[in-house]
Amino acid sequence: MAPSMVVGCLWFLMIGFMFFAQHHVCDAYFVPAINVFVGKMKQSDNKWLQRWGQEAVAGATICALGCNGPEMFTNLISLYTGSDAGIGVVVGSEIFNLLIIVGLTISAAPVLPLALERVPFARDCMFYALSIVLLYWALLDHKIESYEAWVLLAAAGVYVACVYFTDDFVQCIPALRPEKAEVGSESPSKKKGTMHGVQVDVEEILHGRMVDAHGGATEKWNLDATEHGIYAEPNKPPAEPEPKANARGSLGFTFAGGGDALLGPMLKYKDLKEVVLMDMGVINLEFIHNLQHITLRLTVEDAAKRTELLNNIQEFSLCRPWVHGYDATIRGAWQHLYHTMVSKDPLFDKLLAIPHFLIDGLLKLTLFAVDVKDVRKEGRWPLCFVGAMFWLAIFSFFMLEIANQIHYNIPALPNSFLGITVCAIGTSFPNAVASVLMAQQNKPAAAIANALGSNVQNVFLAMALPWVIFQFQYGGKPIDQNVAGIDEGVLWMSGTLLLVVFFVFLPPFCKLSYAYGPVLVSVYLAYLVITSGETFHWWPPLVK
Repeated sequence: MAPSMVVGCLWFLMIGFMFFAQHHVCDAYFVPAINVFVGKMKQSDNKWLQRWGQEAVAGATICALGCNGPEMFTNLISLYTGSDAGIGVVVGSEIFNLLIIVGLTISAAPVLPLALERVPFARDCMFYALSIVLLYWALLDHKIESYEAWVLLAAAGVYVACVYFTDDFVQCIPALRPEKAEVGSESPSKKKGTMHGVQVDVEEILHGRMVDAHGGATEKWNLDATEHGIYAEPNKPPAEPEPKANARGSLGFTFAGGGDALLGPMLKYKDLKEVVLMDMGVINLEFIHNLQHITLRLTVEDAAKRTELLNNIQEFSLCRPWVHGYDATIRGAWQHLYHTMVSKDPLFDKLLAIPHFLIDGLLKLTLFAVDVKDVRKEGRWPLCFVGAMFWLAIFSFFMLEIANQIHYNIPALPNSFLGITVCAIGTSFPNAVASVLMAQQNKPAAAIANALGSNVQNVFLAMALPWVIFQFQYGGKPIDQNVAGIDEGVLWMSGTLLLVVFFVFLPPFCKLSYAYGPVLVSVYLAYLVITSGETFHWWPPLVK
């Protein structure tokens, strides 16, 4: 078949479908399996194992696999298919994360200037700079030797060790300690509360591979639903009732003492789309807010109280959410599609339900027996983890093949360009959405820390681990890499890091003002324009 611009454009729709598939695997299976592991580490009697369940340590290790899974598998599959997009995806993701995620996080932060934790920020910046140097060193001769791959992978271990012992290091030097150090043990992931007068255990879950999905709180709190909405303070409606059309509009999650909720005050009661009945007294309240999916998991062990709570939710819910049991099989995917089609949802939502069914049905058909969202199957988290890795590899393979088809039909778009732009944006977009949500919940510093840590492990894991696996299979044979444009990629990675560090050193020290957000986003747009111009030969490359 002869190349066709129309066919090439249609392939762009298919590559978008693959981005969605990768994100859905991470959201529905990969990250939940990781969270089960983290939860088990937190509950361990061994204090050294407990530390592996801390957010910072878990984020630098097992959660880094969830965060960088699509990039890692894209690079791995590219080694076997000979695609030029693998390295480009990682390099493009690095630049996207630092400019777009940090820029949007600053812009969305409710409290400015944004204060950063000095020691973790300095640590991550130094390791990110080291990762850039090591990456350039490894790719300088256009070949990856076995020892080069192992050096990068060993650097990942060094980074994990530094994260693991950062708190000990800070506590040894009084000048480095935070001004208001938190005292006491970590907060439990579940908090006591009441909803419609029913005692419940509450757990908040943010669906996104950018961060640890479970939010904690430092204080016990009450969740009470009134005719005006859900409020933290029992039976305390707003001073001025909302108009009838917006009744029960505000969730009003406000924690005493400045709280640490992921939900925050932004969600609306009308955003409650589903009430999912799980086993062992668990009820999941599924909220959809803009592009983000958030779950409020309630545990009510008493059956009578659980029935009372469900009746009250249905009575007070303005939008009458869909109440149903959780089904991990393909039947559950079909029921979800059928409900969407017969509902009063907008036409656009109904159209999106079709590709969602195709992916969700496929995953439920193959992973129903190890779905850890069913609390009875949490012990099978290693199998769920492996199954999710398998599907990530499959979808990464199809993404690269689709990129090849786009290049075939639109020869002006080389695979390397598609990797650092389209594929990088597609694989990193869920991170950006999750980071903006974190910023809106007054957790912008954590979002920036996760972006930097993700970039470090993007090189040390997403690049090095596939190289080690490939060379192990082929007896340490050097890997030929098409690294066209790597000099310019390294220049952009270094320049963007220096720009962020420069902003941090401007007064007030270690704080980021609102003006920096639009600047960083503008720099990324300039990067896209310059890269596109070089690809289409509108101007010569910055680095020859």
